[in-house]
Amino acid sequence: MVDDIYRLKASIALVYNDNVLDIFLSNKREQFKITIDYEQIVELLFSFDGDKTVGDILGIYKNIDSDDLFDLILFFLKKNVLIKVDCKYPETFVSEQYRLINFFEDYCSSTSDVISSLKLISTSKIMIVGIGAVGTWVSESLIRTGLKNITLVDDDTVEISNLHRQGMFFIDDVGKFKVDVLSENLCNISSGVKVIKIKDKLTPDFFSKYDDKYDLIINCADKPSVDETTRIIARFCMEHKIPHIVGGGYNLHLTLIGQTIIPNRTACVMCFEKHLQKINNADLDGVKKLTRKNRKIGSFSPLSTIAASLAAIDAIKIVSGKYDYISNSNSRIEFDVRERDINKHFVEKNENCDWCGNNGLYN
Repeated sequence: MVDDIYRLKASIALVYNDNVLDIFLSNKREQFKITIDYEQIVELLFSFDGDKTVGDILGIYKNIDSDDLFDLILFFLKKNVLIKVDCKYPETFVSEQYRLINFFEDYCSSTSDVISSLKLISTSKIMIVGIGAVGTWVSESLIRTGLKNITLVDDDTVEISNLHRQGMFFIDDVGKFKVDVLSENLCNISSGVKVIKIKDKLTPDFFSKYDDKYDLIINCADKPSVDETTRIIARFCMEHKIPHIVGGGYNLHLTLIGQTIIPNRTACVMCFEKHLQKINNADLDGVKKLTRKNRKIGSFSPLSTIAASLAAIDAIKIVSGKYDYISNSNSRIEFDVRERDINKHFVEKNENCDWCGNNGLYN
C-alpha cells in the first residue's frame, strides 16, 4: 500500500473539533462523525492530493504508525471519502467534464473505474421510443451526460401545442419530423454523437423490422396507450435480456415515473401489472365509467422534466454498470405537484410471474 496514491474527493468537507471529525459528503447529502485523537487529521486528509504516495505521506507525518494509517485509508475508502488514483484523468477530460467526474467518483472506488464508467456510457446504445414531453428531455440529459449512440423512434411532427412542454423544439420547427429536429439539436450538444432516426409507429411487429442490439430501451410513448407500448417493448427486452425503463409522464397533477427493469433480476412489467391490477380494482370498485372520449388531460413542463430526469438517472447507472445504485427498480414513483410530495410504491419480483417467475416465459 505504501506505493498507492489516494485523493480526498472534491465533494468532501471536514470539520474537526474536540476530537470529533465531522465528514460531509456534499454530493450525497450524507454526514458521519468519528472520534479521533489527532489534531492534524484534517491536514493529513488533505495531504491525499492525488500526487503523493502513502509512503510520501508517512515520510511527512512521522508520528503516525503505518498500520494505523493503512487502517484509516481502508476506512475512508469504504466510506467514499478517498478515491484510489490508479491513473490520471486526461487534462481535456477534466476541463470539460470535471463536474461529471465528481458525480461519478461517488459511485467509484478508483479513477480508472470512473474512466471506465464514462467510457461505457459513451459506447452504449440506447433507444428512446416516443420523443414528446418526457422523451425529448431524457434524450437531452443522456447526451449531456456523455452518451454518443442514441436511436430515436417517433413518426410524429412538431406541433405548436408541443412547445410548452417538449424540449429542444421551437416555433420554426413546427411541421418538421420530431426525430429530424431532435437529432440535429442533440448533435450540436456534443461532438461525435450518432443518431439513428426511425420514423415509424410502435406496433406489435416493430422489433421484427428494427431488431438491433441495444444496452437499454426507454419507453416514452403513449399511443395507443402506455400499457400497450410498454408490453411491446417489455416482451422484446425480456426475450433478449435488455434492461428497459417505463419513462412515465405527467397526468392528473401527478408525475408518474415507471419502473426500471433488469430482466430476471428485478420485478418485470407483468409483476407490476398483476400487482397494480388488484389495487386498481379495489380503488375503482363501484366507480362509474366516464362517458367522455378523447379527453384532453393537462400537461406541465416542469413535472414532465421530473419524470425525465429520474428516468435518465437510472439509465446512466444501467449503461455505466452501476446496477447496485439503481433507484427505481421494483417500484413506481408518484410526485404530487399539489402536495409537493413523492410517494414510492414497491412491487417485489414475483416468483410465480408468468414472465419472469421460476417457470416464466422469459426466465
